[in-house]
Amino acid sequence: MAYSIYFLKMQLLSEQFEMSDAEAKNVKTMATFIALFHSKAFLQSRLATISPAVDLKYLSMMSLYRKENEITAASAIKSILNHLWYLSEELVVFSVFDRELAESLRKALVEKLLSIPRPKRFLPGKPKFPKTGPNDSIEYPDQLIRFIGPNSWLLFDLLKMNEEQLDWMQAPVSCWEKMSGYKKAEAVVRSMEVVNDCAERAVKLITDFKDVVGNVEQQNYLFQVIEQHRAHFKSFNKSSFNSI
Repeated sequence: MAYSIYFLKMQLLSEQFEMSDAEAKNVKTMATFIALFHSKAFLQSRLATISPAVDLKYLSMMSLYRKENEITAASAIKSILNHLWYLSEELVVFSVFDRELAESLRKALVEKLLSIPRPKRFLPGKPKFPKTGPNDSIEYPDQLIRFIGPNSWLLFDLLKMNEEQLDWMQAPVSCWEKMSGYKKAEAVVRSMEVVNDCAERAVKLITDFKDVVGNVEQQNYLFQVIEQHRAHFKSFNKSSFNSI
């Protein structure tokens, strides 16, 4: 997002410093793209329940944007197709808890899930992206239904929810929020960390402290100690130290 802010600043201050015509054109193109498409999607990316719909909508908008700017849209679509985690069978089911979607669509997602036998076991492995090509037409938001599959049951299997706890799936959407099974699953999904913040923090940790010790085993111990310290002391104010 830092680069996005830089482009927006450059466009706002474009008359204050010298740029060539080509540079000015490129800055304006990027600033327009960021303002119209990227910013909202980025700010919504931390919300687990709407992540599948946000990704599909973004892909749909880029397909339409091709008519305006083929090069920029094609580049964006290429990037999106490498990050379709939330449209995989395992995670697209989050859309069931997306209150911004129409009730009819949320009900259709559940009906599609119920039409698929619940697997007795789930094989470990990397989630598979849906088969969507750069030139495929996107039907937002109804296409979410097509991405539901057997592995969409994984969420409820991990939560150890039986048929009784999934009784809300048989009820109208308007009643879901009053049912304990739905509230339990929704609370878990809403609390989930989205995007790659955890990975970025881990990379930053390794980058900062990898040269402190040379032994790999000692490095692993060091990283664990630092993580534990950060978990106990999230800030350096008096209240943190008073809790020791």
